[in-house]
Amino acid sequence: ALGERHGLDVIYLAVQPSREHVSLTMRVGMRLPLFASAIGRAILVGMNDDQLNAVFEYGREIDPGGEEERHKHYARAKVEFEAHGYCTGYGDWRRDVNGIAVPVTSLNGNRVFGLNVGGPSFHVKKKQLETVFAKRLIRAGSVLSLS
Repeated sequence: ALGERHGLDVIYLAVQPSREHVSLTMRVGMRLPLFASAIGRAILVGMNDDQLNAVFEYGREIDPGGEEERHKHYARAKVEFEAHGYCTGYGDWRRDVNGIAVPVTSLNGNRVFGLNVGGPSFHVKKKQLETVFAKRLIRAGSVLSLS
C-alpha cells in the first residue's frame, strides 16, 4: 500500500491486494496511526526537520499527553531505518498484523509517502518480511523516490 500523512494518521492512497489465500482487507481511504504503524513511522523518518517539527507540534496541540510515546516511536523508527533501510510494525498497530515500510519522497521533495507490505501475523512472519520482501520494498521505494 501507499499512504500519506493526514494529521496524526496515515491514509491509504493505493492498495494492491495480496494474491495469497489469506490477507488483510485493506482499502483506499483506510486510516492507520502515524506513530504506531510501520507505514506511519516510515513517513516520519522520511521527513525533513521542518516537516517533522510541524508534526510533533500538531501532536502537542491535539494530544499533549501522548508526546512521550510519539517521541519513543519516532526514536525507534529512526534507529531501525538507519540500521536496515525500513521501519517495522510487528503487532504495533494491531497485535495480529506484521508489516514493514519505507518512505517515498515526491519528486519536488515536498511530500513524503509511505510504502508498506504486510499481512496477518499468523501468515506473514517477521523473517519472511525481512529476508524476502525487505530488499524488494527498499528498491521500490528508491525507484519511486528517484533517489
